[in-house]
Amino acid sequence: MSQPPETIGAQLRRAREARRLSIEQAAYTTRIRQRYLQALEAEDFAVFPSATQARGFLSAYARYLGLDAAALLSLFDGETPPPAPAPQPAAAEAAADALIFAEIGQKLKSQRELLGFSLEDVEQQTRLRVHYLKALEAGDLDYLPSPVQAKGMLANYAAFLGLDGEALLLRFAEGLQARLALRRPARAKRRPVRQVTPPPLWRYLLSPDLILSAIIVLGLITFVAWGAVRITRLRAAQSPTPSALPIAEVLSTPPEAALTATQSLYSSPVPTQGGAAVAAATATPQATFPVSSAAVQVYVVVQQRAWMRVVVDGVIAFEGRVTPGSAYAYGGNERVEILTGNAAALQVYYQQNDLGLLGNLGQVVNLIFTVGGPQTPTATITPTGLPPLPTLTPSPTESVAPTATGRP
Repeated sequence: MSQPPETIGAQLRRAREARRLSIEQAAYTTRIRQRYLQALEAEDFAVFPSATQARGFLSAYARYLGLDAAALLSLFDGETPPPAPAPQPAAAEAAADALIFAEIGQKLKSQRELLGFSLEDVEQQTRLRVHYLKALEAGDLDYLPSPVQAKGMLANYAAFLGLDGEALLLRFAEGLQARLALRRPARAKRRPVRQVTPPPLWRYLLSPDLILSAIIVLGLITFVAWGAVRITRLRAAQSPTPSALPIAEVLSTPPEAALTATQSLYSSPVPTQGGAAVAAATATPQATFPVSSAAVQVYVVVQQRAWMRVVVDGVIAFEGRVTPGSAYAYGGNERVEILTGNAAALQVYYQQNDLGLLGNLGQVVNLIFTVGGPQTPTATITPTGLPPLPTLTPSPTESVAPTATGRP
């Protein structure tokens, strides 16, 4: 009594174990997913999307293991494989191919006749030529332009007739595979299967792309660190900005000490004539200032930000922007000239007398202080809507304040 044929899964597993191959190695070589190979060996064909794909995977896996793919496909179709190979497999394949296409064409023709449509009616609705429709119903693939166009025509024709297009297309694919197997030349001698093992992990770690990425990242980190160190050194190398001396120190020290402190504060000392001292301070002055030997003594206390230029006896003593809280002392033998673009920013003391603010906000003022008193050499530019600055009356003993500001 003959033994029953070995099942598909048992043959596949036995052939794989005989070659000492794992499922992972077989999947890596055949490019078939591991779960599909495991399903083939377990004969769980429900995992595959369709029977056509299961047949294709089974045929490829059998050829990879050196088994008879035709015998396994016969078992897959439910047929008992013959003890010996068929004498004319090409004729059997050709008959199966024609049978599949004839079956598809018979379904199309039966449905069309059932609906009562003629080939001309179908042509008018689907835009398919009559001779193409006849070729589809006859199952004659040779009269169609190409298998791809035949697939599209079949889908269009089936949709028009209300048939299951997916089932017909799967059957059509099976016919194409049978035709492809017929045209594929049989190999008399199979090449030995070369076992391919996955590359080791160190090859991935030493890949050129990974090395280049690491070099770029290290370069960026080094550049950022160098930039941070460079900025820190530049900030540490910057010299501190000198600030003006407090007015309390100026008032509590003798004139000679105040002049020395002021000259040490600024890199370029203000020129003087006839022993006139020039000093600067940064707070609101009290009632008196240090006594100086200069004939014309002018002290300026800054209340707002402004631009100021001071000329002492024809020499520019200061020119630039001043900040609130700063105080400047100037002494000259003949004259001290003050020009500013914001009269409300400067409070002036002339000969120890408080003249108050020079004018209004944004008013341009140019005053000349001499032994005889303040003078205005040119007309004052007054903003629109503000009264002009009146001429100041000199007084050697009493305080003189501009009437425009209304301050004593």
